[in-house]
Amino acid sequence: MLDKKRSVILLIIIYIGFISLGLPDGILGVAWGSIRAELKQPVAYAGILSLILYFCSSISSFSSGALLRKFSTGKLLMICGFMTGSALLGFAISPAFWCMLLLVIPLGFGQGAIDTGMNFYVAKHHTSRDMNWLHCCWGIGACSGPFLVTMILAHGGSWRWGYAVAGCVQFILAVLFLLTLSLWRDSAVTENSGSVEAHPVNAKPEKNGRFWCCTLTFWLYAGFEVSMGLWVYTFLTTSRGVSNETAGFAATAFFAMLTAGRFLIGFIANRLGNKYQILCGALLAFVCGILMAVPGPQALTLIAVGLLGFASAPLYPAMMHAVPERFNHATAASVIGYQSGAAMVGVMTIPPAFGFIAAHTTFNLLPYLVILLTGLIFLAQIKVDGLWLRK
Repeated sequence: MLDKKRSVILLIIIYIGFISLGLPDGILGVAWGSIRAELKQPVAYAGILSLILYFCSSISSFSSGALLRKFSTGKLLMICGFMTGSALLGFAISPAFWCMLLLVIPLGFGQGAIDTGMNFYVAKHHTSRDMNWLHCCWGIGACSGPFLVTMILAHGGSWRWGYAVAGCVQFILAVLFLLTLSLWRDSAVTENSGSVEAHPVNAKPEKNGRFWCCTLTFWLYAGFEVSMGLWVYTFLTTSRGVSNETAGFAATAFFAMLTAGRFLIGFIANRLGNKYQILCGALLAFVCGILMAVPGPQALTLIAVGLLGFASAPLYPAMMHAVPERFNHATAASVIGYQSGAAMVGVMTIPPAFGFIAAHTTFNLLPYLVILLTGLIFLAQIKVDGLWLRK
C-alpha cells in the first residue's frame, strides 16, 4: 500500500487538477460571443476551435499509455500542466483568431495527457469512491468556468481575464506537480504489485477483444453525454413544447444531477463495486431513455432528463476505475489512454452526426439515441465482465 500521508497529498492535488481541467471546457461557450465580436469572426468558427481541441486531445490520450510506460505520472503531468497553462495564457493575449487556432493545439495535447495520467493514477492507487469524486471535481470546474466568465463580463471585464485566470490555475498546478515529483516517483517504486511506472521499458499491452470493448464503451458514453448536453434543449422546445426557460433549467439539471450523483454515489461506491455501478447505471439510463420517448406529460419528460443525469453519474468513473481489475499492469495504462481517446472521438462524431440527422428529420429521435447508446453500453459491459452482479 502507498504511504497514507503521501497518498492523501497526491489525491488532493489530483482533485484540484481535475477542477482546473474542467475550467476551460465551459469558458469558450460563454466567451465566444465577445471573442468573435472583438476578433471579427463568424459564429460558426467556435466549432473549428472545439474540433481541433478534441482531435488533439484524442491523439494525446491514445498515446498516453506509451508515455506513461516511459515516464513517471508526475513528470508527465508537470510537463503538460506547463503546456496547457501557457496555451491558456496565450489565449488571454491573442491578437488574432489564427493565434488561437495555433494555441488550441498544445492545449488539446496537454489536456488529453493530463486527463489520462490522473485517471490512470487514481484507478491504480485509489478506490472507486475516489474516482467518483475525481469526476465530480471535473463537474465543479466545468460549472465554474462559465460562471467565472459570466461574472467577469457582467462587471464590464474582458473575456481575456477568464482565460488568464484559467491559465494561472494551470501554472500553479504544474508547479505543484514539480514540487511533488519525488512523491510520485516514490509512489511508483513502493507499489508492490509492480505498476507500469516501475516497469517502463519491457511492459507490452495486450490488445484483445475486452480491450477494444472497453474502448468502445467510452466512444458510446461520451457521444451520449455530449449529445444530451448539446441537443436536449432543442428536443424539449421543438418536440415536447417545453418553454425556453424550463428547457434551459432542464438542460442544466442534467449536468447538475450528473455532478451531484458522482458525489453521492462516491459514499457507497466501494461497497457497490465497479461492475454493479456500470450495469445498474446503464440499465437505469436505458429506462430513462424509454421514459423520454413516451409522449406523455411534460413533467414526465423533465423528470426523466434529470434522472438520466443521475443514472449516468457512475458510468465514466466506474469504467475507468475497473481497468486495473480487468487488465494486467502493462495493459492498464494503454486501456485508459484508449478510453480517453475514444471519448474524444465520440464527442467529435456522435453529437454532430445526430444533429445533422435530426435537423433533416426530427429531434424527437433523441430519446431513441439514448436508448441505443446506453443499451449498447449495457451489452458491452456484459461482454467484458458477464451479467452476474458482484464486485
